[in-house]
Amino acid sequence: MSNEESLLGGKEGLRTPTGSGRILLLVQGERNRNLLADLLDDYEVVEAAPDTDEPLPEFDLCIVGEASYRAVADTLVDRKENAGERYLPVLLLVGESGGHETSQRLHGVADDTLQIPATEAVIRSRVESLLRTRHQSLQLAVYRRAMDNATTGITIADADDDQPLTYLNDAFAEITGYDREEALGRNCRFLQGKETEPETVERLHDAIEAGEAVSVELRNYRKDGTEFWNHLEISPVYDNAGELTHYIGFQSDTTARRQGKEQLRKETETLERLFEASPVGITVLDTEGQITRANATAEEVLGLERSDVVGRTFDEPSWEIVGEDGEPLDSEELPFSHVMTTGETVRDYHHGIAEGGETRWLSINAAPLTDESGERTGVITTLEDITERRAQERELERLVNLLDQTQAIAKVGGWEINTETDEVEYTKGLAKLVGTWPRTEFTLDEAFRFYHPDDEADARAAFERLVATGEPQELETRIQTASGETRWAHIRGEPHESDPSIYRGTVRDITERREREQELERYERIVEAASDLIYTLDGDLRVTSFNTAVAQFVGRSTDSINGEHLSTVFGNKHTDALADVLTKPIAEEMTEATVETTLANERGEERTFQTTLSVGVFDQKAGELVCIGRDVTELQERERRLSVFDRVLRHNLRNKMNIIQGWADMLIDDPTKGMASDAAVHIQEASEELLNLSELVRKFNSVTDPSASDRVTLTDVAKRVENVAAEAKLSYSAASITVETPPVAEAWVHESFELALDELVDNAAKHSGKQPSIHLSVTVDDESDAVVVRVADDGPGIPTIEKESVTVGQESPLQHTNGLGLWFVRWMATNSGGSMRIKDGEPTGAVVELRFSR
Repeated sequence: MSNEESLLGGKEGLRTPTGSGRILLLVQGERNRNLLADLLDDYEVVEAAPDTDEPLPEFDLCIVGEASYRAVADTLVDRKENAGERYLPVLLLVGESGGHETSQRLHGVADDTLQIPATEAVIRSRVESLLRTRHQSLQLAVYRRAMDNATTGITIADADDDQPLTYLNDAFAEITGYDREEALGRNCRFLQGKETEPETVERLHDAIEAGEAVSVELRNYRKDGTEFWNHLEISPVYDNAGELTHYIGFQSDTTARRQGKEQLRKETETLERLFEASPVGITVLDTEGQITRANATAEEVLGLERSDVVGRTFDEPSWEIVGEDGEPLDSEELPFSHVMTTGETVRDYHHGIAEGGETRWLSINAAPLTDESGERTGVITTLEDITERRAQERELERLVNLLDQTQAIAKVGGWEINTETDEVEYTKGLAKLVGTWPRTEFTLDEAFRFYHPDDEADARAAFERLVATGEPQELETRIQTASGETRWAHIRGEPHESDPSIYRGTVRDITERREREQELERYERIVEAASDLIYTLDGDLRVTSFNTAVAQFVGRSTDSINGEHLSTVFGNKHTDALADVLTKPIAEEMTEATVETTLANERGEERTFQTTLSVGVFDQKAGELVCIGRDVTELQERERRLSVFDRVLRHNLRNKMNIIQGWADMLIDDPTKGMASDAAVHIQEASEELLNLSELVRKFNSVTDPSASDRVTLTDVAKRVENVAAEAKLSYSAASITVETPPVAEAWVHESFELALDELVDNAAKHSGKQPSIHLSVTVDDESDAVVVRVADDGPGIPTIEKESVTVGQESPLQHTNGLGLWFVRWMATNSGGSMRIKDGEPTGAVVELRFSR
């Protein structure tokens, strides 16, 4: 085409603007270039000189003149080859003469030729047709890459004959183990095996025969023979004439999801049973302080039916909440308000509920509930009725289960980014995920704004690593949809196989999985933090799960406990007691029981435990056994000591009062001077003994609590014994008191050691005649690594019944001791971790021997 030839041969109506694209003009003649630029002014038009060394700019369509082709023919060939599967059209303009010869020489370069002059309509029609084909090829390339690189298996099969496979992606090959050569041309039924469900296969077959879409989950087999669960979706594909041509299938390996779902179901049931079996009350409150959930124990503690508990606020006026002084408490003073205000955990907070003239006292632990951003969403509390034992210090840690089951549904979208042009391409699946119109165009910066503001920096950093290193990157992050909804997604990106400026990847919605994992982690932390022994057993009484407290108690590693029979962990007696529960007739779907057994810890110490059991029942058979064991050793020992203390005190008080009453009666019956004098003396002696008894009662406060280990210290026993002997010599001048001790004899003793030793010396001085002989000695027993303290007297000795009662450690209605002194001494020795022994003296008297650890 010469410079003088005009492009336009005439005009046919008005131009109608169409699509978009970048058109490169390689046409000689300024007039011709201007005519083309004006004609195509609704496109992005760029011009270049064909006879320079500068590289040609990027374009979607190149219009080359006949006179310019020689300079750019080779460059255009290279550019089209590098475009690969993406169509890059070239339109050749030729004149009336020589056009055919030029077109032949440019064979393989020009996609179309246009003889000029031509009308505007003809030129625009050719341009629009070539650009439309260009845009279709780009979209198809994106779809093809998305299918090839999708994490979901994708197959295409012919609708004719036996539906042979004509396409499969890498994910299908990875899932099944068959490569393309082994699978193409075959029907997908080669994945079926002997355990594949016939009903599902028949349903699949019927849908295919009817040309209908179908979604099934069936058991398939990989090439190596291993089975897997395949979630299969098949959709028919029809051509423009309405004829069925192909079937497209989507395969997902759901084996792990099915296994995880079953495991989650079991864990959820376990945690629910733990929640209901908990021996303390548990309530959950929202941000307004309203109770949204409560277990059965909470009903008992609060004295209400569950329907009456849920919906009430923590400061319900009818509860009349009072403090230690009996005065009403303001809402701001209660644990809920403190937790919501500060975010701090409240432990062992005591308050009372006054009802009908009586007050029930509660011990409350409260902790905040938070979402993934750390914002407080409510408060969880544990409630324990401590009315009967307010004076006792108990550590409360309870288990909470609020796990809500969700089902993970995978949603996948594909994306492609060109870092040179800043173009972002994406599939319809991704558009649906972010809630935008599929044809909306975004720059790279705009696309990053779909990430959550707190996660956008991490997403940009991951993409920068992808560009800098060329290595695939994965990220779990939050995205925000166009409607403002926040979702969790798994993002994967990798470089293009041949174009270093293009990167593509996938987006998978993992919101449900993330929420489920966060919930499960929270409740596992609650179980691990509990101090009670919490564990579950299968039908054969083998340990299936347990918390840290179990491993610490028995002093064994986690691996050595898991899967072991209960008898190898806690012994046969405990196992037999729990087995008895399982042998009882099952009348309901859930049975509960409490058993009391003795367990030995890692040091061989025997502890008494009350174990609450919850038995799951399936098909009239006992299933998993959930056990919560609480150490009640100190509680029972203290109750036993208080029982003995009460019995002995009442016995002694009654004896002394009988003496006073008897002598008083004699004064009334025979009020003579001599009788009055004798009666007054006896009454005075009995009164003094009552005063001494009340003083001893005061001392008993230090030894009635068996768990007061903080009162035991390493003490020089020899020095303490010498102090007691020195004071006794001043108090009992008529007594012969001797002491035999080494220079130093350190041992672990209770702080009440001197009081107990005073009691032994006082008892010996008062009951051994007018001139008693008392000998105190301290010896060190190297063989048993102990310090032995002995108090010997020459009195009448201690009655056998009293020795037996104190030695056994309890009294019966037919077996009483005469005083509290020996009990005080015995419990002091026990609290010290030592022992007490009573022997007869030679030739008379008694020897009390105390033995303590060095």
